[in-house]
Amino acid sequence: MMSKAYRIGEIIGIPIKVDLSFLIVLPLFAWFFSIQSEPFGFAGIQSEIMKYILSLLTALLLFASVLIHELAHSYFALRFGGSIKEIRLHLLGGVAAMRKEVHEPLKVIMIVAAGPLSSIVLGVMLLFLGFALNPVSLKDGNSLFLVVFILGYVNIFLGLFNLIPAFPMDGGRVLRAFLSIYMDYVKATEKAVLIGKIFAVLLGILGLFTDLWLLLIALYIYGNANREEQLVKMTYSRY
Repeated sequence: MMSKAYRIGEIIGIPIKVDLSFLIVLPLFAWFFSIQSEPFGFAGIQSEIMKYILSLLTALLLFASVLIHELAHSYFALRFGGSIKEIRLHLLGGVAAMRKEVHEPLKVIMIVAAGPLSSIVLGVMLLFLGFALNPVSLKDGNSLFLVVFILGYVNIFLGLFNLIPAFPMDGGRVLRAFLSIYMDYVKATEKAVLIGKIFAVLLGILGLFTDLWLLLIALYIYGNANREEQLVKMTYSRY
C-alpha cells in the first residue's frame, strides 16, 4: 500500500505529488550536502545560514531533476498512446504511475530510456554551465558554481546508474522489453526480475560494509522487483 501523498501541481496534464517519505528525506539530503566538502557539498562555507540555505536549495533542485526524469518517461508514454495516472516523488526518487501501459517492445524501450538519457543530458548541460560560470577551478568556485556542479554530477550518475540492467530500474525495464521480443511477457519479466534480485543482493552486501544508503536502495530494488513480478503474473493469469 502506498503512503499518503500531497498534490503540488500539474504538468502536461499529469498530477504531480510528493510522498510523505519525500518530506522526511528532504531535510536529510540537505544535511548531507551541508557536511560534504567541496566540490560535493558546502561544509567549507563559513556562514551557517548560507550553508544550510544552499544545501536545501540543492536538495530541492535535485528532486526537480528527478521530476524532469519522470516527465521524460511520461512524455514519450503519452506520445505512444499510453496514459499517466500521476508522477510521485518519494524517498528514493520518483515514479510515473501508468494508467494505460504501452506494450510494443520498441516503444517501451524508447519510453524507458528517455528517463536516464534526459538525466545524463541535463547533467552534461549543467556541468558545461558550471564551468562557464567559473572556468578556473573547483576550489576557486563560488556558491552558485557548487550548486550547479553538484546537480550536474549527480544527474549524470543517476542517469548511468538507472541504466544498469537490474529490474525494476530503467535498465532492467529496457532488458525486459528486449526479452519480450523473443519470449512472452511473463517469462521476460521473470528473467529481468531474477537479474534485478541478484543485483540487489550484491548491492545490499556491499551496503552492509560501506554505506547504509546502498542497503536501502538494495531493499527498495528487491522489494519492488518482487511486487512487479507478482503483479504481472496476476494480471496475465486472467487471460
